[in-house]
Amino acid sequence: MAHQDGDHWVLNGTKAWITNSWDASAVIVFATTDKKLKHKGISAFLVPMPHSGLSLGKKEDKLGIRASSTANIILEDCRIPLDNMLGSRGAGFKIAMQTLDSGRLGIASQALGIAQASLDCAADYALKRTAFGAPIGKLQAIQFKLADMAVALESARLLTWKAALLRDSKKPFTKEAAMAKLSASEAATFCSHQAIQILGGMGYVTDMPAERHYRDARITEIYEGTSEIQRLVIAGQILKEYQL
Repeated sequence: MAHQDGDHWVLNGTKAWITNSWDASAVIVFATTDKKLKHKGISAFLVPMPHSGLSLGKKEDKLGIRASSTANIILEDCRIPLDNMLGSRGAGFKIAMQTLDSGRLGIASQALGIAQASLDCAADYALKRTAFGAPIGKLQAIQFKLADMAVALESARLLTWKAALLRDSKKPFTKEAAMAKLSASEAATFCSHQAIQILGGMGYVTDMPAERHYRDARITEIYEGTSEIQRLVIAGQILKEYQL
């Protein structure tokens, strides 16, 4: 919630799961300035960090992306100047939706990196690890896994590039961003899983990077909207197109 008090806005509330919260120099807060207007009563604010009235919760002990701090942000009578509002009053929801598409492109790119690293790790291991007098990369079962990983990776990469091109061309890319995020995150999970299968026991220990890739991949199907949400966004955009 946010209310005006003289020449300041006063912010109150808590937001969970804030990535890089302990390392950020500022935070963008979306707060309700008029309950009666529902989503049209949400405004955006820039709050520098550290700042009086803003505190952080404990760092979460996460499955993956452990180099990135994640914690709650707590606002208790946090006062900021009126000029710290971003855009006009009530424009917060629109701003959030506009940035969400670009955020999904960022997650897709992150997921592509994980998928590529998983393929690199698996292919390198398949060439070096020998069984029955030959590299395991000569086994059909291993080759099938590598082929499936490469197809998933390149398909997701092309979707991501298409969405990025549309964004750079200032064209609508909501559907394509959701498709890229969905495809790339599922490719990251798939490729990291297959890499562990190829490495066997070595994929389960920290001596090799495969287990880290597997842990890091999981979040890409969750933040900036779960895979289920991406499918809803994609379907909604498709139906809109066919209604025209």
